[in-house]
Amino acid sequence: MVETYTEEIGGIKFRFSAEEVLRPLAEPLLEAIEQIPVEKLKDGFRIEAGFTTFTLSDHNGGYDIAAPDYTDDPFTVLTTDLTMALLIQFKQVAFLKKQGVMGQTIHYYDKVAVAKGALESDTISMHRYDDLGASGWSVELYEVDENGKASPVESQEYEAVYAYELLTKRPALVDALLLPFGYIVVYYGDEVVACFK
Repeated sequence: MVETYTEEIGGIKFRFSAEEVLRPLAEPLLEAIEQIPVEKLKDGFRIEAGFTTFTLSDHNGGYDIAAPDYTDDPFTVLTTDLTMALLIQFKQVAFLKKQGVMGQTIHYYDKVAVAKGALESDTISMHRYDDLGASGWSVELYEVDENGKASPVESQEYEAVYAYELLTKRPALVDALLLPFGYIVVYYGDEVVACFK
């Protein structure tokens, strides 16, 4: 159930909504706000926190904390329901912890190179190149032969997809997006079958 919360930081009230179970995940964001000098806080102030950029907007002498609305156009539409943003962050951090590595930032507005048809295919890989530009991520098609051996499809055509679009097109891929450059993740459906550098 989504609840609305009001927190006072430096004498200023900050308001946001989230699923009750996810409320503790907002603590790092609130701690980040606490570190910002009060005189710098203003309507439209942005806080980059990994995948999501949070925005402050004036509300009754305080601020609403809003996130891009990933169910709409995140470039123009904000929501004070931080549920999805907090859940994305939680899953990405959990993925990094499972791999035992420090993350490399990617933003929802960064682009990912996606081989045509890859997001609909069962067997794919994601590779984060340090010289690819934007996010560095490339999603590639794999073929599995009769012996079960997987190999990349040759001569693939690619299209650019915003990272946030993966939330609707292939949500499981978003969890791995904070992996550092050089990492490869192999998927069968939504299951990670290999993750290595």
